[in-house]
Amino acid sequence: MVAYAQRPEWSSSPRFVIAMIAAVVSLSNLWRLPYLLSEYGSGAFLLVYVAALLSMGLPLLSGQLLMARGTRMDVPGVIASWTRNAPHSRVWIWSGYLAVFGAALLLAAYSVVACWSLAYSLRGVTDMLDGSSVQAASAQFVAFARDSERGFGWLLLFFCLITATAARGLRRGVEPVMRTLAFCMLMALTALMVSALLDARAGAAFREVFALDFAALSWRGVFEALYQAFFTLSLGSGVVVAFGSYLPAQAPVVRLSLIVLVIDLLVSLACAFMLSVFVGGSGASLDVGVQSLFEALPVAFENSWQAPIMFVLIALVSLSTAIGLFEPVVQLVQQRSGYSRLRSTLYAGVGLALLGLVALLSFGILHRLTVLGYNLFGWLMLATAQLIGPLTGLLLCVLMGRVLARKRLVNAWQHSGEYGRATGFAIWHALLRYPTRIVLLLVLAYAMGGLRLIEMVWQPG
Repeated sequence: MVAYAQRPEWSSSPRFVIAMIAAVVSLSNLWRLPYLLSEYGSGAFLLVYVAALLSMGLPLLSGQLLMARGTRMDVPGVIASWTRNAPHSRVWIWSGYLAVFGAALLLAAYSVVACWSLAYSLRGVTDMLDGSSVQAASAQFVAFARDSERGFGWLLLFFCLITATAARGLRRGVEPVMRTLAFCMLMALTALMVSALLDARAGAAFREVFALDFAALSWRGVFEALYQAFFTLSLGSGVVVAFGSYLPAQAPVVRLSLIVLVIDLLVSLACAFMLSVFVGGSGASLDVGVQSLFEALPVAFENSWQAPIMFVLIALVSLSTAIGLFEPVVQLVQQRSGYSRLRSTLYAGVGLALLGLVALLSFGILHRLTVLGYNLFGWLMLATAQLIGPLTGLLLCVLMGRVLARKRLVNAWQHSGEYGRATGFAIWHALLRYPTRIVLLLVLAYAMGGLRLIEMVWQPG
């Protein structure tokens, strides 16, 4: 086994924040939240979303960092260190394995989307995208998604990039690469935001994003806000625990969590405003599927200088999210096998690349192979986004709010300097015990189709 003491820490708290933000800002910030805002009452949806971030996202994010900081362990090891004397400790440890398993499956599915992102970034730079109409852009995307030969090349490039990053470790690989990706994303988003603010449609877009329309919110909108608040911070994938394990033992977890949450929210709102400006007046529209990014944006940015920047931004976001998802998998392989970081990374990368290849082929030669209407890519997304992720988040919440000894949590809390007061801990612990757990139960029920079932039963005959 590799000694935990040999594993490095983040070089500073700001660099941890930068890497954490780069990991949690995903394509859902670029596409899903803007779509949800336009669909469910704009500012009304935003109010519910922010409330969910504060009542569920902040306690769970800071709680995972509180458990992980200073441990130098993988996700199951972090949980094992807290549950040795707890009832049913093996069950809680297996929830750590479940989180890493979910991250691996999600990365395999995400690799397909990342391939599309990398390819479209090159096509955007070389002006090879057909944005003459939504139908033409859709036909071009479908043709590319079914071209398994080209897709394999992009898949190989994608896994080479994330494997090379992870293989060099934290200080020489993950930290500098995430910092560089975050800087490039900031520059690209700033350029797009400035051009959006100078656009004649900026005023109308601002009103569209922030106008309060409670009539359009609906119960489905409320559940979507809770669901988005959970997934926007990667709370069920083990990424927070994996990155948090490299923090010093006395890191101020609430302050760091709040910074990550606020910046993630600001990025999402900036993307929503920017896309409202450019997509809103193009005749195209985003929908619930991630493929709408590759069908609507070529039309929205046709023959504009912003097009290459937009698709490069998408590629950068795909890479940074993938590096975050890859870290808990590499940690687990390294610490459970005793192999070197390089060897563990290569084994994990090859295994996930093979699974990603099968997911890629589900749009090509295996597109007719479906079960209940879903191909392998669809099943991977369903398993991770609608079951493993919410279930893991709920288990961790119950662990921190109900199972772990309160005295031990208080002791850990008091090591956070300015957060050592009893009042702050009482509020944080109460949020974990009640609203956070209730919200996570609702998220899991909604992800499993609970609202659709209620609507079917309640629908008048």
